[in-house]
Amino acid sequence: MDSFESNVASGDFGSSSKSVKSNFKSWREIIVVASKLLKWEKPFYPGIVIGVITLKFLVIWYLDPSLITGLSMMMMMICILDYVMPFVSPLIFPETYWNGEKEKEYSNACKAIGEARSTVRNSLGSLFKLKDTNPWLYVAVSTVALSTLAWLGNQMHNLMLTYFIVLIIASLPGLAHHGLLAKGANAVGRFGKKRRD
Repeated sequence: MDSFESNVASGDFGSSSKSVKSNFKSWREIIVVASKLLKWEKPFYPGIVIGVITLKFLVIWYLDPSLITGLSMMMMMICILDYVMPFVSPLIFPETYWNGEKEKEYSNACKAIGEARSTVRNSLGSLFKLKDTNPWLYVAVSTVALSTLAWLGNQMHNLMLTYFIVLIIASLPGLAHHGLLAKGANAVGRFGKKRRD
């Protein structure tokens, strides 16, 4: 097992909410706004989220960059924003506007980011453990999952498939916040129980 696999399996990344809070300190105002948008605190927020994602994908579709060009442009924008944000953030969002309510929302958002990171790490760790403990099952699960993804990619354009995946991922916090994920899981559980009976 290499170092990445052992780090993932042990969860040794320091994903506490304190480290997340310190890493995103210059982004805290934007994270608070994004958290409110993604949790659908107002009825029109899902429309804004879907509209922004749709606009970004329409721009990508219109420009039609190659994979390398698209990835390098995206990484360049992230690097520039990450460099500029500590200087621009105090000018746009003065410290006097920061209050206890925003701090609580920021703490909750950082906790959610930390939990999402832990979930991804635990899932990868489980996959690596499965590879060690039951290689045949690992190969079967990997083959079925990747074959399904390849089939989906063959059925529709890659950009459209990515668009739908991003929409689903962006909808998860709002669905969870409003209890719709739990209701859906309960409905699926009841349906599965009825089929077994």
